[in-house]
Amino acid sequence: MNIKTLKMISADQSEDIKKLDDSLGIYAEQILECDRVIKDAKVHKDLCMEKLKDAMGNHISARVSNYSLEWGFISYKAQPEKITPAKEARTIRKSSIKIKKI
Repeated sequence: MNIKTLKMISADQSEDIKKLDDSLGIYAEQILECDRVIKDAKVHKDLCMEKLKDAMGNHISARVSNYSLEWGFISYKAQPEKITPAKEARTIRKSSIKIKKI
């Protein structure tokens, strides 16, 4: 799409806000709740991971209860400096919907 087409799309979108059925609001609420739960779970996972890393110290392998822990390394080869090729301008639709409670 070129700039002219993008401007036309932007102008059309500002005038045309679709009003959805109120019964669909539950899905927006559930998505926001899922995002909150995922965020809390990630924080808890990071805390647990940090405790295990501290306990392992410099060791690569460890055992705790019925679990075997491996904390290895990833080795990367040296790479030459690269210049990324140019990309043409384009407009694509986002893969997710941004939700804000109003």
